[in-house]
Amino acid sequence: MLAAAAVFTCQPQYFFDDLCNTVQSHDPTRIFGPIIERVIGPVVIFILVFAIGRFLRRILARTVQRAGADPQVRALVRNIGGAVIYFFAILSGLVTAGVPLALLLTFGGLASLAIGLAFQDVLRNVLAGIWLLVERPFKINDLITIADIAGVVQTITLRTTALRTADGRLAILPNLTVFSGVVINSSAYGMRRYTVSLRIERDHDLEAALRASRREVEATAEVAKEPPPQVDLQLDGEGVLLHCRYWLDYRTHDVDAIAADLARRLWVTTESSGPAVP
Repeated sequence: MLAAAAVFTCQPQYFFDDLCNTVQSHDPTRIFGPIIERVIGPVVIFILVFAIGRFLRRILARTVQRAGADPQVRALVRNIGGAVIYFFAILSGLVTAGVPLALLLTFGGLASLAIGLAFQDVLRNVLAGIWLLVERPFKINDLITIADIAGVVQTITLRTTALRTADGRLAILPNLTVFSGVVINSSAYGMRRYTVSLRIERDHDLEAALRASRREVEATAEVAKEPPPQVDLQLDGEGVLLHCRYWLDYRTHDVDAIAADLARRLWVTTESSGPAVP
């Protein structure tokens, strides 16, 4: 009985000692005052630390956004900041409740080891996701190819990367696969090489058609001068294929319109060249 009476007493070192004494004076059992004191204190400390952490995370997020960081970097700051806030808020609440800090650190180390062994694949994907968000080999809306999967990047989370394929399907790849695989980023550079091909008859004046086609490609204002365009011939079973390869900035020009106009002009040019003179 003495031990029980010693347990259910107000502790003067807690923040809510006055509240405990007030409840204790109106409670004939004299047990609800200390219980309320030990419960309210950790809850209030948890809420206080959580609110301060959220406020600091919001300031940090605005600072990162004003610095012009990419959306995936802001997502990384938001996710890591949320985990840190919850960790310190729970730790502060438990310490306020009277749990020894050494015990919490020991338990946390053992729990981390157990979780690491049980969810090592998940942790490896999370670490790979953090590295991808920091290194930024690609960003949202980039067209990338990983192994045999090609698509536009939709989201980059801590565990997965989501791609929208050309046929409208959603491909979700583990970040470890993306991190350890070969990634081809088709959106990294503005200049791309395009090819317009057409078939001409073998009896045409191939040399004249080749020269005229090269002049047409070089005369196109949108085509880059460096690297220079290339025009070559390829023999096949039915005739000759004329390939015109040129570089174009796809971000500032209409690729399809330029290719269609160039194909029309090349067709007229090669038809006007006529058959070769015997």
